Amino acid sequence: MNANNAVSLAPAFPASADPPDDPPSRRPAPSPPTEDRPPTEVAGPDEADADPDTWARRFLGQEKGAAASWPDEGRRLAIAVSMAALFGVALGLRKGGLAILLAGLGAPAGIVAVSVVAVPAFAIILALANAPVDAMSLGRATARAAAKAGLVLAGLAPAAALFVVTVEDAITVTAVGFGGLFLAGAIASRSFASELAPLIQAAPRATRNVMTLAMPAFLLFAAVLAARVWWLALPSLTEAL
Repeated sequence: MNANNAVSLAPAFPASADPPDDPPSRRPAPSPPTEDRPPTEVAGPDEADADPDTWARRFLGQEKGAAASWPDEGRRLAIAVSMAALFGVALGLRKGGLAILLAGLGAPAGIVAVSVVAVPAFAIILALANAPVDAMSLGRATARAAAKAGLVLAGLAPAAALFVVTVEDAITVTAVGFGGLFLAGAIASRSFASELAPLIQAAPRATRNVMTLAMPAFLLFAAVLAARVWWLALPSLTEAL
């Protein structure tokens, strides 16, 4: 075999050759710099959609940049009372007729009593203790606590209706009814204290010492007042006692 007929076994392209670079026109341009992220960093979908402003967040006053106002807080309190009435209507289904209307008025009566009687009394304590809590902050804490209680009671209304129309034991109905009311009251109490905690923590030491006793005393008074109102306004829950 001569040199002219020899077949070259060398590959047409070197094995170690790197692929050609993309032309400059195909390279993605770096994103412009912003205040929140450095250049070339792309925001993901989770970052863009984090904590959306849902109806529940708006109702509870937790949307971004929410500013308190008396019309908004009054509307929030009115909706909370209406939602709590659903739980009363569910309890009234046990007897039907006029008992549905009376129970629908009795369930939110505890929330209204605390808002109208206990909260103004607590405002006097705050003024005497020189606490940095104005009327708007107190109204906001009251309305948002009532909103959480209303949401809880409205959510428990279907289960309560199922119990009262299917269970013959009156003691079970009483336990379910008062259990739902006390659960809503506990959540509302925690919300009220949490709303005012930053303002009280910023107060002088003497004021904080007074509020260490005043806040639990108010929450206890509000719980007793609401329980007493529910006891009187919901006779269908006390028939077995």
